[in-house]
Amino acid sequence: MIAHYKTVQRRQDVGMRISSLYRQQQLSIGILDVSTVQVLKTTLDWFIGNMNCTLHVITLEETFDKEDLGTLYPDVTFICFNSLVTTGEQVNAFASECYATYFLVVRSDIQILGFDGSRMIHLMSDRSHPAMITPVMLNQDMEVMPTIRAPFLKGKEIDPLSFMPPVESGKLTANLYPVMALGFYDRALFQRLRGFDEQITGEFYQLFDFGTRCHLYGFPVFTSSDFAIRFIGKHSIVEDRSPCEGMDRAYTKALSVHRIAGKNVIEKWKPYVDKQLLKTEVKTKQVILQKTDFFTLAKEWKNPEEADA
Repeated sequence: MIAHYKTVQRRQDVGMRISSLYRQQQLSIGILDVSTVQVLKTTLDWFIGNMNCTLHVITLEETFDKEDLGTLYPDVTFICFNSLVTTGEQVNAFASECYATYFLVVRSDIQILGFDGSRMIHLMSDRSHPAMITPVMLNQDMEVMPTIRAPFLKGKEIDPLSFMPPVESGKLTANLYPVMALGFYDRALFQRLRGFDEQITGEFYQLFDFGTRCHLYGFPVFTSSDFAIRFIGKHSIVEDRSPCEGMDRAYTKALSVHRIAGKNVIEKWKPYVDKQLLKTEVKTKQVILQKTDFFTLAKEWKNPEEADA
């Protein structure tokens, strides 16, 4: 699937262009435009005043042109889609355009309460090398929300469990996937894992697919208590887990490989199977690269209460 967007680069002087050829930026921040223009402007003003790194806004071309955002924010890069696309497509485009070692995905309707960038980078350099780190999320009333996901099957259906994240300082908790795609990513690894599957149209299955692939290939996803955000106008987060186009792709990649006696074996997960994907990708690549299977992951997964026991 080809994403139709244009990129309006931020203003740079000649010296900055030359220097950028020789050193890669360490961090870029991508702001998903999900609310009103005024909310976006308020959020942008905060990031410009408080975060010393390159900023990208992922928005609609219509909004960019109508509000003359390029003139108002010449030091911000805008990625402008010509129509509504999935969250995964937006993040994929940002990852392709930002040219940084790490990238941070946030939304225009959130506030950052805590972000220890040096600790995030230190965690990424650890030998466990997580694929990404997700934040503790608070609602508008400053209540922590249950955004830890754990692998679980309800019969033949994917049905991840939800838990509250521990909030003690320095705490890391395993998380199956990044809720709303928010978090701190290793860009090279994200692209090596091929990012979000744009042929999956539902956000839940798109996020589940990416996070599960990370874990199955040996790159965990963590939630860190040193990274916290607050939603300006949300009391809770509701995920739409209803069937969608491409959901069979998520099932096929997550559940078609069984690890038996140290070897990966293909078994179709009926009734949800994408036969073409199974033939062209799972049987030729995934079965070779996968380090564990979903069933082992679910069996050995320590939920926050168990991890603290």
